[in-house]
Amino acid sequence: MRRFLNSLVEYPASLGSAILRGWNGFFFTPADPTALGLIRLGVGALLFWSLLVYGLDLQAFFGSAGWADPESVRFVNRMQAPAAWSFWFHVPDSLLRPVWVACLVIVAMFTVGLWSRVTAVLAWVIVVSISRRVPVSLFGFDQIVSAWTLYLAFTFASGQAVSLDRFLARYRLARAAVARRRQDGRWVVPSGQPEPSVSANLALRLIQLHLVLIYGMAGLAKLQGPGWWSGTAIWGVLASAEFGQFDLTWLAAYPWLLNLMTHAALAFELGYPILIWVPVLRPLVLLTAVLMHVGIAISAPGLTEFGLAMFAGNLAFVSGPWLRSLVVGDAQPAGRVLYDGACPRCRASMALLTAGDPDRVLEPVDLTAVDVTTVHPNLTKSACIKAMHLVRADGRIDVGYDAVVTLSRWIPLFWPLGLIGSLPILSRGGHRAYNAIAASRPRDVPCTDDVCGIHPPSSVA
Repeated sequence: MRRFLNSLVEYPASLGSAILRGWNGFFFTPADPTALGLIRLGVGALLFWSLLVYGLDLQAFFGSAGWADPESVRFVNRMQAPAAWSFWFHVPDSLLRPVWVACLVIVAMFTVGLWSRVTAVLAWVIVVSISRRVPVSLFGFDQIVSAWTLYLAFTFASGQAVSLDRFLARYRLARAAVARRRQDGRWVVPSGQPEPSVSANLALRLIQLHLVLIYGMAGLAKLQGPGWWSGTAIWGVLASAEFGQFDLTWLAAYPWLLNLMTHAALAFELGYPILIWVPVLRPLVLLTAVLMHVGIAISAPGLTEFGLAMFAGNLAFVSGPWLRSLVVGDAQPAGRVLYDGACPRCRASMALLTAGDPDRVLEPVDLTAVDVTTVHPNLTKSACIKAMHLVRADGRIDVGYDAVVTLSRWIPLFWPLGLIGSLPILSRGGHRAYNAIAASRPRDVPCTDDVCGIHPPSSVA
């Protein structure tokens, strides 16, 4: 009896402890921020596009005589959301264009992850202000983008990966590393793999839970419609001229397909909140989400932006290391780069390349500090002084402009530049430009005994 009573007393404490451990493990375990950086890129690009559309007619959207009269909007806000606010109410018509341009600049900075802790908050302010000032244009897309931006802004984690903030931080590290390079001319910058953080995990969890609510509530709401039980709901959307751009009425000849599509969409939305947490099933659930939103975009092109916003949110369930594995190079250096360590411009260029090299696929070597024949027997110091040399792991050598193009294509951040630079139409001009820059580059004054050496005192006869 005593053991039974003790168990009754101990169980609530054990249950509370287990709940607390689960809560902390779920929300406050450090997580890889790579997916969060990609979500910021997607959300920022969509927000930038939305702002561009508003800019087509600012007076109609935000003007005092536009579609949404300011006083009428204020009245509706007071009735429905007394705490609603928007800075657009305080922008006079004469300043709409300058303020719109400032918003574009802020959103662009947020998208690329520059000063992301500040620009993320400002981007959220812009999203909310637009929604409250122009409710006539408010749609699901605006609500989703607003939610994702909120989570990115107030966890201050959006710039921890795939951002200019991180790139500039690595560039500063690389400049410091090249300044204190070893006697053998080699230097190493810490790996570009972002550090897991609690703030990143918190942002990812909030987005994940929001997605679960969106899909789950959408599925439960559909259960109230008889068309979803009978399997004809999808046909009502496909046959509607309000959303559709393509004639899909031919599907009426295949009722079994319409029933299958209807019940599959319903099953997906009802199952998403549970199945997405099963690791082995998660890829299938995410693939189904992609296919569903692609299908919606095809049948109703006006919902394309909404689908893209949902794509961005679903990245919260994708593994950060797997995302990086899609673009990073080999774990070991894929080549050694011989550069002129006596050239300030060359040192800065190598720091720039290294900052954009997350998996250290290149190994910088200062040719002024080593015997270049130890790197490759066919190298000569005079040739290496004239142009950058890249020695690949298989022994092949790229020189000058070709080395720059190869390195750019190896490094994810500079891959587009490497692809463009390899085009034949640009290659000849690129070689000439590189040779001209290399021939005119400045070099440090060598520290010889005559220039800056310490001379012993001369003996007095």
